[in-house]
Amino acid sequence: MPPNPFYQPVYFDSCAFDGGDEAEQQASIEDRELFEKNGGNINLVHSVKKEIDFPKTPQWVKDIANDFIYMIKVQLTPQEEAELRDVETIIVGNGNLEKRKADCRHVFEAQKYGRYFVTTDKDILKHSDAIKKRFSTLFIIRPTEFLEIVKQYIY
Repeated sequence: MPPNPFYQPVYFDSCAFDGGDEAEQQASIEDRELFEKNGGNINLVHSVKKEIDFPKTPQWVKDIANDFIYMIKVQLTPQEEAELRDVETIIVGNGNLEKRKADCRHVFEAQKYGRYFVTTDKDILKHSDAIKKRFSTLFIIRPTEFLEIVKQYIY
């Protein structure tokens, strides 16, 4: 059985609100309703909060995100810098880091502070096993998967 999401911070990626197919979007809505109704809190890492503030983000996503707890950017220790480099290596490999830098920061901060990172970003999801191998406490999952976990703990 996966870890109880009610005991650790849960982080949502910005695309988990309005990205993915219709099933993922519906699951995202249900995730937020069930999780919060049963005492859970959805959080945003500072880099996701920054993305949500972009002008092209739909207003309804901004409105929802305003109710969530979000972190502020903090200075990283040398060990944390090394861990962030590990995430960057896993996600970007030999590709263009600048294009994926924010996503790498999302994943790094989610593993630093929480247990679950809910996303529909295929480029992050395809590396979830490698990230799990490196950071054993982080689960990178889709909204539909998170919904099933939440239901396991409330029903």
